[in-house]
Amino acid sequence: MARRFIVESNDIKKESDNVCVICGTEAHHINVLRHKIGDNIIINKYICEILDIKKDFVKVKIKEDAKSFGEAKADLTLFIAYLKGEKMDFVIQKAVELGVKQIVPFFSKNVVVKLDKKDYPKKLQKFSKIVDEACKQCGRTDNVNIENILTFDEMIKQLKNYDTNIFAYEKSHNSLKEVLREKCDSKMKISCIIGPEGGFMEKEAEIITSLKNTEQVSISTRILRAETAAISTCTIILYEMEGWWKKSLFFFIWFKNIEYFCRIWYTKNILWTVYIWNRV
Repeated sequence: MARRFIVESNDIKKESDNVCVICGTEAHHINVLRHKIGDNIIINKYICEILDIKKDFVKVKIKEDAKSFGEAKADLTLFIAYLKGEKMDFVIQKAVELGVKQIVPFFSKNVVVKLDKKDYPKKLQKFSKIVDEACKQCGRTDNVNIENILTFDEMIKQLKNYDTNIFAYEKSHNSLKEVLREKCDSKMKISCIIGPEGGFMEKEAEIITSLKNTEQVSISTRILRAETAAISTCTIILYEMEGWWKKSLFFFIWFKNIEYFCRIWYTKNILWTVYIWNRV
């Protein structure tokens, strides 16, 4: 499979309908990876052939659309409270690798990080870069969106646009697996809500739970770190929505049936052997 490079629109200069020049960071990456004239690479969503390669730019010819790869069946958005240090970067990276389609950071009462609004664009630019790198690493060809950082009230308004909101809450006794199998399917627009290191305030939890389309769930009998809860919940949701448990169940039943018939066949052969031996 050809390597994929994600190039910003302002780093692409069109020379004709199917020939363009790539500049900037990704042109440097193509050079570093020692690509040559005639090599096929993927630029965003297109398979391209390298026509010319220099230190500062790469000229390519668009050949065809690249086949989509790595896109999850479920439309899952992760609403994640802003975490401190590198935890936020880690969660974003892993969410992309798992198949989450949209990531929305937000601030709630117990968020430890204090961030000035003027620093939002810089942080979002950093997160976008992490998303692009994760997409390239895992081979995803679809776009993963990092939305603007929201306040708690803004997040509540957005949650009303989803078919089902999965609210991971340490005080819940509802099984995530049962909720997903009974009330969700892969055609739904689903969100996953994960709180900060200190958890949600009780009033905040009540506001989220009061939404008609929200299901409060527990993912463990233990209290998990925010980053662990985010990755675990997304993994379970995507696993269930993509139907892997149904496939596993099918193969389990199939194997059990084979095992049953083998036992019958083996028992019959033993009995037949004993019968012949006694006759002799």
